[in-house]
Amino acid sequence: MSQNWLKKYLTMKPEVKKIFSDLEEYREFCVEYGYVFNEAHLYNERSPWGDMQRHKKGKSVRNNWRNDSRVDLRPTQ
Repeated sequence: MSQNWLKKYLTMKPEVKKIFSDLEEYREFCVEYGYVFNEAHLYNERSPWGDMQRHKKGKSVRNNWRNDSRVDLRPTQ
């Protein structure tokens, strides 16, 4: 009897699965485009999450890896 209760308690609901899949997709976007990954930004349009949503719609977003490569990090003499 307790096994049925435990099995029901530990199953992931579709809403929870969606949140985790969105988090994973957001993390991959941040790694690919050089954004800081913060779980608190999930579903916040004024954060890199919003940039990811715009990218999914086909609009261009800033690639921070490419922008940082232009900075000259050599020490000055």
